[in-house]
Formats: sequence, structure tokens, C-alpha cells
Amino acid sequence: MVQLKLEPASPIPMYLQIVEQVRRAIAAEALQADDEMPSVRALASEHLINPNTVARAYLELEHEGLLSKKRGSGTYVSHEAAGLRQTHRTRIVTDLLDKALEAAREFGWTSEQIRKAFEERLGRAVTERKR
Repeated sequence: MVQLKLEPASPIPMYLQIVEQVRRAIAAEALQADDEMPSVRALASEHLINPNTVARAYLELEHEGLLSKKRGSGTYVSHEAAGLRQTHRTRIVTDLLDKALEAAREFGWTSEQIRKAFEERLGRAVTERKR
């Protein structure tokens, strides 16, 4: 079971923190099909948040096809989650790249500066991965 790290002081609403962390855990294969999620009450109690917050997050994840409820049994990672894993990985990485590009533009970087920085980081990442 994945341990969620919620930040009460964050400007990001708690339910969105839950949604994003579950998406990432599924994308990273830390959560697999049929893995049981903590109950709404248990997760709310653990993080001292309103159970409706957890229920809202779980409902959003259900609508995305990542979680499913089994009547009387609990909430589980759905079988469809594996098929959606690559979509979520792509979205997570492209969102991060978009944020980095936005910051570079705010700092007045040219396309060439951005390209050079990206290529340097990419080279480092490839080298580290080979180790």
C-alpha cells in the first residue's frame, strides 16, 4: 500500500493532492490492479481531514477509471489502470516540462538557452541511468 504524504499548508487542495499522488503511484507501478486502497475513514483519520475530502478524491479517480469500488469490500485499483498508466505517465512528464518551459520564459531565456539546458540535463540523465 502506498503511503500518501499530504501537505495541509500547501495551496493545492487536499483532495487534489490525493488524486495526484494516487495517479503518480499508479503511473510508477507502485500501485497495481486489485491493490486495496485505504478506506475513506482510515485515510481521513490518518491525515486529520474530512472524510468527504477523501471521498471526493476517490470519486474523481473512479471517473478516470483508475479506482473501482467493490460493494461491501472497499476501493481498489482498477484493472483499467494498467492500460491508462502510459497516458498518465505522459501527462505527468509533459505537465512538468510545460512548467519548466514557462519558468524559463518568465526568466527571459531564449529558445537556444532552453534547448542547451535541456540537452545537458538529458545527457546527465542518460549517463546516470546507465550506472
